[in-house]
Amino acid sequence: PLYCPLVVDGVEGKASSGRRFKRENPADIRQVGTVAEEGTQADARAAIDAARAAFDTNAGNWIYNYKLREQTLLRTAQLIRANADRLARVVSLEVGMPMRQAVPHVGAAADVFEFYAGLAGKLYGESFTLPSGSMINLVKEPVGVVGMITPWNFPLTQTARKVAPALAAGCTIVIKPASYTPAATYELVKLILETSIPRGVLNLVPGPGNVVGAEIIASKKVDKISFTGETGTGKRIGAQAGMEVKRVSLELGGKAPYVIFDDAEVDAAARAAVFGMFRNAGQACGATTRLLVQEGIHDRFLQRVVQLTQKIEVGPPSRPSTDMGPLISQNQERVVQEFIRYGVDKGFHLVTGGHKLEGDGWDHGYYVEPTIFDHVDNASRLGQEEIFGPVVAVTTFRDEAEAVELANAVDFGLVAGVWSADYPRALRVARRIRAGTVWIWDNYAQPVEGIWGGYKQSGMGRELGYHGLNDFIEIKQIFTDGTGLAMKPPYGQVIKE
Repeated sequence: PLYCPLVVDGVEGKASSGRRFKRENPADIRQVGTVAEEGTQADARAAIDAARAAFDTNAGNWIYNYKLREQTLLRTAQLIRANADRLARVVSLEVGMPMRQAVPHVGAAADVFEFYAGLAGKLYGESFTLPSGSMINLVKEPVGVVGMITPWNFPLTQTARKVAPALAAGCTIVIKPASYTPAATYELVKLILETSIPRGVLNLVPGPGNVVGAEIIASKKVDKISFTGETGTGKRIGAQAGMEVKRVSLELGGKAPYVIFDDAEVDAAARAAVFGMFRNAGQACGATTRLLVQEGIHDRFLQRVVQLTQKIEVGPPSRPSTDMGPLISQNQERVVQEFIRYGVDKGFHLVTGGHKLEGDGWDHGYYVEPTIFDHVDNASRLGQEEIFGPVVAVTTFRDEAEAVELANAVDFGLVAGVWSADYPRALRVARRIRAGTVWIWDNYAQPVEGIWGGYKQSGMGRELGYHGLNDFIEIKQIFTDGTGLAMKPPYGQVIKE
């Protein structure tokens, strides 16, 4: 099995309780995939203390030596690429992600570190002189100790999107990895620790969210929380952080619409849709979960989508030909099957899929067919709730106004897609959809130079790009008197002489 220790103050160790937890292989539950130390409240506090001390003492001149931070990030990118095959296999084993997807996932994580290495030395401030001769300097400083709670579906890139900009800014970090993927997160942390990063800057504590995560969120020694995960959990974290007036960024759920107009190029739009629908078995906050199709193109478009979907090979993630692997857990499989039963019971048209796969190669894993429902009421649970699995709802619309109305008629606003040969219309619709990212003529493109984050209940804050760096920065004004006067004019409001 893979293994995940604690990493506190630069030292790998065991949980103070002596307990460990196991993670099964989702492709074959007869195998133990990962054994991890079960961190305690005391372990979380030790990691927070290490991060706090490293920040408050400016360990290794971490806060001010941007060259050190730049070299740490660049070296991490190099190490990720040098260990890409091993990292991809770890991700594939823990997540059930096909190797064909795990390999580019690793490359994307390296890209993130490389990008922020280029920004570490470019945190320029501002300065200007007042008519009095006094000077205002606006300087950028790291927010401090950051508690990170990371998700399981894309463990390397999602962790990289938080860690790389935080390190570029000069922060110190405590990570609570998802309990499904602690080893993948540890493997990344281990590579970062091979660089010149000072002790205590980066810490890792696996364990239960209601123990380790709760301590990180509650601690007054933590200046900011960065969380990616389920919306309900994010709301509770946001509420608690608000009571402490603690900085928080939340990357939460989605219910992404993909709007297909009558003039869309059918084959290209269908391929993009299927990629967004079933990548990582639909276990993605930005997955295409709603196909909004104009009436005139509905039959042709859906026929092509179904043709492509039925060619998807579901199987062991290690097999080179596998297109879609298992779901992450028994609980996630149960949730997906409940949604499928709901769709059938509501009378929505089950176009393809809908079953748990059985037989050789499937019996011991969490395998569910790619599933498409047609004629789905957008107000129903299939149209409104995040499923986090390979289940897609198709709904038709008459005109542009209805398309926008349907796209926005959910609580989420993470991503969306628009496909039309009429670019002014596509751009107009993209502007009217309330989502953090809207793709035109593509799907699930995530360049590090862009952003990731959502409107409404999809969260707050942005990851990637320069905006991702700003989430870990405070702005400070330093005012310097330039008058040289002992008795300045405003002082006369209080002082008589």
